[in-house]
Amino acid sequence: MLLKKSIYILPLLFTINNYLFCDIKINGKIISEKNNKPIQDVNIYVKDQKKGTTSDMLGNFELILQKDSTYLVDFSHIAYEDKFIETNSEKFMNIKMQEVFLMLDDIVVTSMKCEYALSDIPVYSELINKNEIVESGSVSVADLLEQHTGISKVYNAHGMLDYNLMGLDSKYVLVLKNGKPVAGKFQDMIDLDQILVSNIDRIEIIKGPGSSLHGSDAIGGVINIITEEIPDDSKVSLRLRKSLFNTSSNKNESQSSGNLASFSISKKLGKWHLGSTGIFQDLLNQESITPLNKDKIRKINLNGELHWTSEKNKNQFGLMLEYFGQNDSGRELLSTGDELSSHNTDINRISTTLTHKLILSKKLSFNQSINRSNYNRKYKQTGIDDFFVMNNIASESVIDFDGKFQLILGKNNLLFGLNLVRPSFNNQRLADTTHVLTTSGFFIQNEYSRNERLKIVYGLRTDKYDKNQTINPRLAVMYKPINNYKIRLSIGKGFRVPSVLETFIDFHNIDQGYVVNGNPNLKPEKSLGSSINIEFSNEKNLRLNGLIYHNDFSDKILTEQLNDLDSSPRIFTYNNISEATYRGIELFADYIHNNRLTMKMNINLRDDYNGDGKRLKNSIPYSTNLELSFLIKPIKSRINVIQSQNYRHATNTSFGIMDIMFNVRLSKSLKMRTGLKNLTNYVDKDYGPFKGRSIFLEVSNN
Repeated sequence: MLLKKSIYILPLLFTINNYLFCDIKINGKIISEKNNKPIQDVNIYVKDQKKGTTSDMLGNFELILQKDSTYLVDFSHIAYEDKFIETNSEKFMNIKMQEVFLMLDDIVVTSMKCEYALSDIPVYSELINKNEIVESGSVSVADLLEQHTGISKVYNAHGMLDYNLMGLDSKYVLVLKNGKPVAGKFQDMIDLDQILVSNIDRIEIIKGPGSSLHGSDAIGGVINIITEEIPDDSKVSLRLRKSLFNTSSNKNESQSSGNLASFSISKKLGKWHLGSTGIFQDLLNQESITPLNKDKIRKINLNGELHWTSEKNKNQFGLMLEYFGQNDSGRELLSTGDELSSHNTDINRISTTLTHKLILSKKLSFNQSINRSNYNRKYKQTGIDDFFVMNNIASESVIDFDGKFQLILGKNNLLFGLNLVRPSFNNQRLADTTHVLTTSGFFIQNEYSRNERLKIVYGLRTDKYDKNQTINPRLAVMYKPINNYKIRLSIGKGFRVPSVLETFIDFHNIDQGYVVNGNPNLKPEKSLGSSINIEFSNEKNLRLNGLIYHNDFSDKILTEQLNDLDSSPRIFTYNNISEATYRGIELFADYIHNNRLTMKMNINLRDDYNGDGKRLKNSIPYSTNLELSFLIKPIKSRINVIQSQNYRHATNTSFGIMDIMFNVRLSKSLKMRTGLKNLTNYVDKDYGPFKGRSIFLEVSNN
């Protein structure tokens, strides 16, 4: 009887077991979000069940799981952004992943003043995208560029990164933010350590003369810092960070450290998009690692955005507000502990930008924007007695209007526009203290696409400043002789208006015994630059670039001492006394070895000399950069190793810097980053870098 009952019960138990504990199959296909091509070797993993697989050469995958109510599936590949998909059924999954390594289809705007895919742009351009910014562990744009291939490590006496493009230092590189000039030059350069990365989406770097579109200061190239667009979904992001600096073995010195907190909030309300970001940074006990004995440094960066789009997207308006503030202070003490001197600096930058885009048709659009940027810098130094007090107040205000039409006629993409800039300066170190300049520029450019293999860009810009006028043309060609190869040729004129500092400075440094006088008769510097770029890419895992450039200067501005070397005080001024030539070769390689390893490599070889054939000061004959990225699948960790080597002509020595960063995903919405920068603790107190080794630990929910 028992046996007979078992015959009926066992099938029932088997059926229940299969229903409760049976396996199910999840399958699908993974493709690139940009070109819809399949992605091979993507890691597919379900953490709760500790099961995973990889996609095949067609992007297909299949995963057998135990039955559950929902499944959180993690898709990862070192060349693509991680993606998490929650599913509760056996339906076929179509997954699109965003490329973050070769970036062939990323959009750039700077080199053409309108949107182009990076792979199709006729003028050689480089891009640092959002993923690279996040994984670099950078706090400021200066931190980021120090790690970027193609940027050499050069520092000025104040500790600032003197960013260098194609052999030319920072005063020949135009720095823009969202296409607008950044106010607040110090020593004729924008301190990129004052531009924090809290809401930066990407940085576009254009190498070679850009005066045909952007006017003065773009002889060496353009760096355009572009902020993030507000996402459609509501989003809140937080970031906390602790840093420690180690440059001294003296146990009596306090530990140099840093604290950072940032936030980002975005919200969509119908046709309105609102966003706000902020970053707060405190640096403590910095005296031993800054050349100007700054002990405490505090930085604040706040941004707000408001965007509105009409019902049919014909009109788009945007309002952007930005505030940056920095306070630093320090003291010098005698051996007795008494104060020898103290100093304090307050810096404030406020920027307001209003933008408008009108789409008249598919072939005609109009963009206009107006920006007002104010910069103030207050410096105070006191001595050992009450009689020595040094004050300097410097301010700069820039009003910038930019308007442009884009018209597409058959194979022609025509762009023409107007740019008006009115900068004003107030500085106690300038003769007459206050100076107001007005410049205007009109540009026209056309891209002629004969076919898919040949694009020709030609245009010019005419600029008027004071009583002077200059015309700067440019011609660029991109030709695809065979599949996977591109050849880019570019030639253009550039110019740089003498800065207010070079023209009107009247400064007597009593402590160090020198005088600097400006020269109101300076002529603008002019250049004729050309370059050729050959690029190979198989569009899968390899891109190779070679760039050869040549840039001839006339009326170059150099600093000259007017009296004898042993005279006191020494008197310096600026003069148009020299011609100069800059030429070089840059080689780049980007390679995806597999789904766990990528590599970037760069070699720069340069030669620069004046009209007498002598090498110029502070030149960098060569520099190299190697970046390796590893994905450790079991612990969901990415490791970036960056090694750079620079040869410095000023010291006839080379130095290397190595950084290591770890990016660990703790959960779907939580990341941890840690890193060692300047691993070997290399420090040069005369020529930089001035900061030695540092370590940081950071957590964020993005």
